[in-house]
Amino acid sequence: MRAIPFFYSIPGIVWTLLVLPPASFSQSVEEILAQVNKVSPAERQRQLEAGAKKEGKLKFSSNENTDLIQKYQAGFAARYPFLKVESSRESGAKGVEKILLEHRAGKLDTDVIAVPFETAGYVKREGVWARYLSPELKNYSSLFKDKDGYWTANHFNIAVIGYNTRLVKPEEAPKDYPDLLNSKWKGEILIDLEPDRAVQGWLISWGEEKTRAYMKGLMRNGTTVRRGHNLQIQLLCSGETKVAVEVYAYRVAQVKNEQRCPAGLSFPNPTPGSPGSQLGVTKNAPHPHAAALFLDFILGVEGSKLLASTGRLPARRGAKALYEEVSNLEERGVNLLMIPVEQADQLNLQSKKLIEEILIRRQP
Repeated sequence: MRAIPFFYSIPGIVWTLLVLPPASFSQSVEEILAQVNKVSPAERQRQLEAGAKKEGKLKFSSNENTDLIQKYQAGFAARYPFLKVESSRESGAKGVEKILLEHRAGKLDTDVIAVPFETAGYVKREGVWARYLSPELKNYSSLFKDKDGYWTANHFNIAVIGYNTRLVKPEEAPKDYPDLLNSKWKGEILIDLEPDRAVQGWLISWGEEKTRAYMKGLMRNGTTVRRGHNLQIQLLCSGETKVAVEVYAYRVAQVKNEQRCPAGLSFPNPTPGSPGSQLGVTKNAPHPHAAALFLDFILGVEGSKLLASTGRLPARRGAKALYEEVSNLEERGVNLLMIPVEQADQLNLQSKKLIEEILIRRQP
């Protein structure tokens, strides 16, 4: 009697195995990244590079300015020439909305994304990011990394009062937020359409009632609302406005030193700041090995140097800012109010409501 092949005796199991698509046995992005972290540093790097060579590509998007995105892309491509690198800029709330829509539809094909600090909690809850514990995290304080391993920030940002030094003498420039309510600045003030960092700083320092009154006072003093922090700087440099309520300190220092823009800055008391954009590997990253290499690169020494070369304030321990104007702030007595991502997440709806009510609808 001819023996019956073994697989005929358990058809249910075998046929299930035969008809399942290969993806059913594939590891998730989190599993891949957790597995590679279990080996020695040298073997880990070898495995990541081998996997990335097979993937052949990396795609990332960020809310950062184009100058930084391009530096990251060029630096990473030079370090790993076997990878084709694609990048895009998705700025502000609209950029986050686009990312979330693609994620919910299962069409998000970006490997690494960076989002504004006030949206990180929401993006995390939506399940966009995969957990990834880069070895570089040991070089960052808890303020700059998610306790669960979903995001990391490699720099911090502070909002300052900016002014045009040709139109405003430094000794007469506004030094603190209440100074902006002086009638001598009427019609000469500019504020961004999304001043989340400043508004949240005001909410923490003053509470909602005083923050609401202050924002309404700004509008009564003829403050103009325009979208885009880069635009704020351009208008300040050109002299189309004398004062900007909350521009980024590094950008003021950058245009002053590199473009000879007549820009000055004042550090209000307190000066609101926060971790910079939150970077994370996406949950369904098509190229997880390349994504891990990219995040390691951004958080590492080389990435921090590229970041600092644009004037931004690096968060990595031992890394230094490029410009004197934004260096050694605490030693110079600047009262920094650093807003953790978790607190920004809690204040997000409250700050958005005030912005909508007062800056957009301009309710008296």
